[in-house]
Amino acid sequence: MAAVKFLSRRVFIVLMGREYLGLNGLFMDVLSVLSLAELGFGVSVTYSLYRPVARGDKEMIKSLIRLYRRVYRGVGLVVFGLGLCLTPFLGFFVKEMPGDIPHIPFFYVLNLVNTSISYFFSYKSTLLFVYQKKYIETGIRAAVSPAAAGAQMVVLYLTRNYLLYLYLAIAATVVQNLAVTVKANRMFPYLREKDIRPLPGEVLKEIGRNVRAMMLHRIGAVAVFNTDNLLISRFAGLAAAGLYSNYMMIRGFLNIVVNAVFDAITPALGNLTATETEEGKRKAFRCLLFFSAWLFGWMSICLFCLYDPFINIWLGEGYLLSKPAVFLIVLNFYVNGMRNPVNNTKGVLGLFWDDRYKSIAEAVCNLVVSVALARRLGIEGVVAGTLLSTLAFPFWCEPFVLCRRGLHMPVGPYFVRYGMHLTVAAAAGIPTWILCGLTGGGAAGFLLKIFICAVIPNLIFLCLYWRTKEFVFFKDGVKRMVQGGGQ
Repeated sequence: MAAVKFLSRRVFIVLMGREYLGLNGLFMDVLSVLSLAELGFGVSVTYSLYRPVARGDKEMIKSLIRLYRRVYRGVGLVVFGLGLCLTPFLGFFVKEMPGDIPHIPFFYVLNLVNTSISYFFSYKSTLLFVYQKKYIETGIRAAVSPAAAGAQMVVLYLTRNYLLYLYLAIAATVVQNLAVTVKANRMFPYLREKDIRPLPGEVLKEIGRNVRAMMLHRIGAVAVFNTDNLLISRFAGLAAAGLYSNYMMIRGFLNIVVNAVFDAITPALGNLTATETEEGKRKAFRCLLFFSAWLFGWMSICLFCLYDPFINIWLGEGYLLSKPAVFLIVLNFYVNGMRNPVNNTKGVLGLFWDDRYKSIAEAVCNLVVSVALARRLGIEGVVAGTLLSTLAFPFWCEPFVLCRRGLHMPVGPYFVRYGMHLTVAAAAGIPTWILCGLTGGGAAGFLLKIFICAVIPNLIFLCLYWRTKEFVFFKDGVKRMVQGGGQ
């Protein structure tokens, strides 16, 4: 699937050019901002589903899913309506609107339709997630997405028609969501029953409180993570936004892989927090932090060493960003990746309320700093602004709330462990970067770089982590799995 997407991106750039690519990225960020209408409701209901799913309480599940369905239908309509209202103002987000691209407002509306559709189906995929059946939706995506990308490539090659390209994207979204709905209906037939009880007042009160908190978290997340392309389009132009979007596509693919891993872990973690002792919860968090440090440390090293060589082979030298911009993109990836164990644990513990205001502070900081730096530094300034706002607020606030309110432990040991993990990542990254620099260019050099990135960092991690309790825990777990499989 990934190979098809990268091939599709290359075909798109060759046939349509950088400005169409930048336009795609601009539309994605505008529509991501509109996702604020969701207000974090999905996360709040997902948290509320963990307990009835663990107990097999189908009546409560039916009631929660009905609420989810009703709210998300309204959200889909609100997103579409607000999106239409933004149509006349698209020019504000672009430094210079390209005159050789016709029908830009209509292209935007089609992207808006494609985004809005999913809100009418998402409650079914949430139930798959809570039941630890997310792989079913992933499998459907793996079947539909490559087929759609292949059809889009053929259409672009034969017609150079961006309009048909968007129609195919909408068709793929409809097919994918219908397939997930049909599968969920078969697995959970009780969802179609008409006798659904009203939700108890205390449940509605808890959901309402969590939604109010998550609304602030959503504002911060969107303002930080979904405005970079908007700012780059505004201050550096659509072509620069197109270059940035190529790097984000690669990072986005890694995020899909990471999210699949954490999507598998989170429901199990949710069940664990409902039954485990406090010390058991702390141990689970420490192991999750260790796992994340190894994973994101290795992936960040691979990104920094392989980003430019891969894009050079994939698209050509004319599509490379500066080395400082690449470093900042990778550092952002690591810092935000290391928030996963904290936020996942906070989510399953229902800790949405205590740090709700930090998201607003983060959003304001990001926009002010990013705009100020973008005027002077362009792309580097936008990415640096995102990093600085993350370090200024969520970097310390989120673990503080988790440790004090959720795990009931001092926060100091967390930062000591974080510093140790960052030092280990740097100790593995520097020699890996030096060795990669000694290889040649072209496909042969790129393959050698891949081998170096696969072996050297993991060997160094292994040597430095060998005696830690967390490594021993995972090592013993692998041994049990192997022995169990051999019996």
